[in-house]
Amino acid sequence: MNKEIVKDLIIGLSFVIVEVLIFQHLSFFGATPDPLLIFLLWIAMKYDRVQLVIITAVLAFFQDALFDFWGLNMFSKVLLMFFAHNFLSRQRESRLLVWQIFLVILMCAFFHNLIFLGLSSFIDAYSSGFSPIIFLLLNSLYTATLGAMLFIFKGN
Repeated sequence: MNKEIVKDLIIGLSFVIVEVLIFQHLSFFGATPDPLLIFLLWIAMKYDRVQLVIITAVLAFFQDALFDFWGLNMFSKVLLMFFAHNFLSRQRESRLLVWQIFLVILMCAFFHNLIFLGLSSFIDAYSSGFSPIIFLLLNSLYTATLGAMLFIFKGN
């Protein structure tokens, strides 16, 4: 394992910790963003598919352990990164605008939440007081908005 992968794992773990400590308390109509998904979409252009899937699995397992989902985030994030890797790696050469970044993150967050919602319906992870529409749409919009703001503040 090289230094770049270790550095990205540490940054990813810090994204998960920031999600637990900050973003879970900044809910908007019950929706919370997923900063780990934004980070994984960002590093998808740096690695090949196998390395990306392994990094995603490690970070999503840590996220599942902290949120007590045990496999739901891991499966949905790994599946999303496996299928979206070709599209994301092709965007490496092109310079995307803010609204294009917003749409890419929105699309990926929507599919991630759709996979997550489908899996959680089989095991009744959200059996009380949960609205799938809020989870699917508002979480995706919140994640895409946060990702677009991070892209703006990141600069060149």
